[in-house]
Amino acid sequence: DGTGAVVGATIAAPQPLSLGPELAAEQVAACIGIAPADVLTTAHRPMLASVGNSFVIAEVSGEALTRAAPDIGAFRRVREAWPAAGNKLALHLYARDGRCVRARMFSPLSGTVEDPATGSANAPLGALLLSLTQEAALSIAVVQGVEMGRPSLLHVTARRGPDGIRATVGGSCVPVLRGEATV
Repeated sequence: DGTGAVVGATIAAPQPLSLGPELAAEQVAACIGIAPADVLTTAHRPMLASVGNSFVIAEVSGEALTRAAPDIGAFRRVREAWPAAGNKLALHLYARDGRCVRARMFSPLSGTVEDPATGSANAPLGALLLSLTQEAALSIAVVQGVEMGRPSLLHVTARRGPDGIRATVGGSCVPVLRGEATV
């Protein structure tokens, strides 16, 4: 702003989109307490996607997104049965509403039960969605954190380039914590 305070940013993901193995809809559903039929597979099956950090990205119905709740025991069982997850299993769910997307990210095995604004998950989401089209670029608004009482709005763009699909994520910010450390 006019005083030099940071009010937002746009960050380019460090790598082009890479897609990994698929995860069964039944496993996704078990992790978040929804029915397997609530996991939508018309556009794509749940799969590992990365533009620097890996997330399992799954489309779910809007109603299922609202009631999703992580089951840590199920997360542990799926991680053990699915080595592609590595030592964490980060699950990024989304529901479409036109050009707007509502999302939630759960990664309880790495200490983040739920995150209100996950740029590192929404960048691969945008890149994945572009990969499903023949378009040159994609721009979407992602609303996240609503169910936690910390609504966030992220702006995601993805573009096809010579080395693959690249993504950026950005948004405004508000201070939630201020502190001082003495060394």
